[in-house]
Amino acid sequence: MTSRTTATSRRAKVRAARLNGVDAVEVSDDGLLLTVTFLGKAPRGLGPENVRIDGGRRVTGITAVDVSVEREEDPELDDRLYVTLDRAGDTSRYLLSLVEADPYGRPGTEPYRGFDQRYHRAHFGFHPDRPTPFDHHRDDHAEQARPDFPDTPVIDYTARDYDSVRKLLLDRLALTTPDWVERSPADLGVTLVELLAYAGDRIGYQQDAVATEAYLDTARRRVSVRRHVRLVDYPMHDGCAARAYVTVETADDHTLAPGTYRFASVDVRDLNRHDHERPGTVIGDDELADLDERGAAVEVFEPVVAADPLELRVAHNAIRLWTWGGEVRALPRGATSATLRDEWRDPETCRERRLELEPGDLLLLEEVKGARTGTPGDADPAHRQAVRLTSVTPGVDRIEDQPVLEVTWAAEDALRFPLRLTTRGGPDCLPVEDVTLARGNVVLVDHGRTLHGLRETVTVPPVPAVLAPCGPSACGCPDGFGGGGRASAPARLITSLTDKAERGVPLTADDIRDLHDVVGEPATTRAGLGLGAGQRQHDHVVPGTAPAQATALRTLLAQSAHPGIRPRFRPVLGHAPVTQAVPFPDPRTVSAGQAERIAAIPGRVRQRLVELWRSARDRDGLGGDEIAELAVVYGLKVLDRTELRRHPVRALRELLHRTDHLLAAKLRRIEILAARARAGTVLDENVVWEIEQSWGPAYAAGLHPGDPVLRGSATGALTQDPRRALPAVRLLRDTPHDEEIWEPRRDLLASGPRDRHFVGELEDDGRLALRFGDGRNGARPAPGTRLTARYRLGGGTAGNVGAEAITHLVVRLPGDHKHHDGHKHHDDHKHHYDHKHHYDREIPPVTAVRNPLPATGGTEPEPVEQVRRLAPLEARRTRLRAVTADDYAALASALPGVQRAAAEIRWTGSLQEAHVAIDAHGTGTPSGELLATVAQSLEAYRRIGHDLVVGPARLVPLDIALTVCARPGHRHGQILADLYRALGTGRLPGGRLGAFHPDALTFGEPVRLSRLVAVAAAVPGVDDVRVTRLRRLFEPDRGELADGLLRLGPLEIATCDNDPDRPENGRLSISLDLGGAR
Repeated sequence: MTSRTTATSRRAKVRAARLNGVDAVEVSDDGLLLTVTFLGKAPRGLGPENVRIDGGRRVTGITAVDVSVEREEDPELDDRLYVTLDRAGDTSRYLLSLVEADPYGRPGTEPYRGFDQRYHRAHFGFHPDRPTPFDHHRDDHAEQARPDFPDTPVIDYTARDYDSVRKLLLDRLALTTPDWVERSPADLGVTLVELLAYAGDRIGYQQDAVATEAYLDTARRRVSVRRHVRLVDYPMHDGCAARAYVTVETADDHTLAPGTYRFASVDVRDLNRHDHERPGTVIGDDELADLDERGAAVEVFEPVVAADPLELRVAHNAIRLWTWGGEVRALPRGATSATLRDEWRDPETCRERRLELEPGDLLLLEEVKGARTGTPGDADPAHRQAVRLTSVTPGVDRIEDQPVLEVTWAAEDALRFPLRLTTRGGPDCLPVEDVTLARGNVVLVDHGRTLHGLRETVTVPPVPAVLAPCGPSACGCPDGFGGGGRASAPARLITSLTDKAERGVPLTADDIRDLHDVVGEPATTRAGLGLGAGQRQHDHVVPGTAPAQATALRTLLAQSAHPGIRPRFRPVLGHAPVTQAVPFPDPRTVSAGQAERIAAIPGRVRQRLVELWRSARDRDGLGGDEIAELAVVYGLKVLDRTELRRHPVRALRELLHRTDHLLAAKLRRIEILAARARAGTVLDENVVWEIEQSWGPAYAAGLHPGDPVLRGSATGALTQDPRRALPAVRLLRDTPHDEEIWEPRRDLLASGPRDRHFVGELEDDGRLALRFGDGRNGARPAPGTRLTARYRLGGGTAGNVGAEAITHLVVRLPGDHKHHDGHKHHDDHKHHYDHKHHYDREIPPVTAVRNPLPATGGTEPEPVEQVRRLAPLEARRTRLRAVTADDYAALASALPGVQRAAAEIRWTGSLQEAHVAIDAHGTGTPSGELLATVAQSLEAYRRIGHDLVVGPARLVPLDIALTVCARPGHRHGQILADLYRALGTGRLPGGRLGAFHPDALTFGEPVRLSRLVAVAAAVPGVDDVRVTRLRRLFEPDRGELADGLLRLGPLEIATCDNDPDRPENGRLSISLDLGGAR
């Protein structure tokens, strides 16, 4: 490597003066040979005594042992000297000098004769490539000779506000321009300083704001907190709208079209009673708007499913329940069915029924008379419950010749209380009927009013007009805007029009239109050019003078060549608060209902075969419609081969036995569709059509995703999770024929490039901002697109009105010209109309509107401080995977219908199995449907490598014997009855559970002798209790009685039904020592 001097000018002077010097020193790889290059020719007579090497930290005193000179014949080339050393040096810097020898023949200190006094030496290093923190080329003498410059002024980086930045700038200017001492606010320099200080203050504020919003603990904006907690899967909610059930009574059959009706709760107590009349049951939009403007407390409720018409039937106002001649006196707690009394429209023909209930309709069961007195004033308002019908079966009571309707509802809607149907009351204790009535014409509504009138539109900002760049060039890019051959077409057009205007020729309307076609109308208008109002052939250019037009064209050229930053499209809706509503129906509920109905098709086919077999047997043959029905399921070839027409009974019996074989392909398809629906996929109309074509219309009924029967239970409709709520906003493209609709989502993580989704984010001021996709996660709105926003206002706890508060039906009455927002009406709901129905346009004959149950579910937006407190721990509270046995048990226990669950993981020899035992509510044995539901739900959480086995709990029957000593004065029969009841499986007076009620015991809970004694001793009349036998039934005694404890396994539950018909479920023997008892 080479170490060279840096004074190149002096090196040239040395060569010109014919002096000699050292130009460079190179070190060999082994460090024992130095190659010295001269500034010219090497002198003669050089020896080792003329080479001096100084320096080194660990290796010093290096000497030359031999030298040799390589002389160049060419006078323009320099000679070289090769110096052999006695040893290599260390990593420090060394100095080689060519000097005169001293009297002792050793290297001296005087420069060698003929050498410049500065170039007779050179620095070098033995290890120049080794990493070192030092600079090998540093010239210590040059550093010492460097002049002292003044220190750089210290910048105060804590200066963030206006005053401190202004002082910092003035202090800096005092150093750089000491002659400028003016500090008057009118001075131009001070004005510029203050302008820069203002800009610095704004920038500092923005930096501080960004730094503040960067962390959850310091973020102040609600949107920032929402996005922070989304990273840890905490869905921050913005509130939720309340829901309620509204019943409508009508004087005549009537149908209201979708979107033309809503309901209102109006409180006029704060108004002057002399200035208004009490509003009627049916009010118009104008009257509602007037009440709202005058200060009345108005809360509007709209149907949750806006596309449903409201079909009002007189027969559904109050439906009597059939008691079968007084045999059924009450509907017990937990009932899921009832019999409704129907009537014939024409008693003579007995064909058409008055009740038009269908599966999926809502029914309200209400106690209208006191259960004990039979008077309406004593009716319990808490005994009201809404149910959604799952099946409707018409029938006839042959004894009374009375048409009836058998209706059922889901287990989730099971009655929470008993309902009396008949009682005795009055002074004479006479029978009182119709204690409980059923009501139809029920609508599910939620809080919030739709904004009508003037449309609120948002426009997507246009893309800045950018001129096409010029083509590539080997010698650089010529001026693309000067009219050269490589300029883009927009640039040439703008340049030519600019030259035209500068020559004093005004632009024409056609020139402006050409600009619109090239760079776009928004960019042209933004630059100051446009067309004035008027007919197209008489449009005039604005501005009208040529100089002003030339200036605008130069502005357009600059804006197009250097476009600004594209503005972010995040519009904010103009009204607040926007309704937040949970989507209804829940897609998971719809898909679960479809899966259940599809899985039931094979069973329904077999049941239908049995019905047809009985019908053919009784009336000797099948009808044409019945044969066509079987042809769809089995095919004509199968029917011909079985000779269905000649021998229907035998053929139907054969079809029944061979159904699995004949329909194997169809049954596999049914299993696939059912599994897809169980996984959460909502089957669309194409699948419904497939079922209809392959099985028949009867089996496809109730499978359409919009069918009301798939909307779930009435109880579940009122149970809302605010974290799943979405803003009630729809965006429509503002074109007369385009049906492009943008829909809200919680986030855009699952949205694709073509999904027209957006996210509604609640700002701190309560207004809703809309965030769109970037083209990868969610579609990006096209620049320049105009979107019309349709949304609802309302929500929160204001919608939690009490029972009987919603008493008005709001419709569009003749003569109404505006809605509640005061704007002229536009028919925004015409797209909802279904031409298959005939909708009445006159004033509806509604006589009463009420909500028998209070509205529930209204929730305010989640506070930011609460989110900060709960979000960091969300990952610990929410189980996303089942790894341990406790995970499986906890996830199964959280499912509806499951009271408790236990699990254990076993090794089978080849893999691990997770065994989950289920204890159902109210019964010790869960149904097959519940076990299938649990298995399907746990499948999503199951750990890879675990096989899942779900089954009922293992019931352990007990054998218990007690000896009880009774107190004197008590009847032994009553004592025994109370003991068996207290230690039984039923419910005690006051709602208490028996000792062995299924809900009183859990997995692995041991049976303690002390508990048995305590329960028995609490029975009135019991003086002493002794347990004489405690063991598992049919097993020997293992010391349980001596230990006072009977232990159970983790998946076992004790049972003792003491049922003579089922002795295998436990036995309880009580021996009563009469003592003084009678």
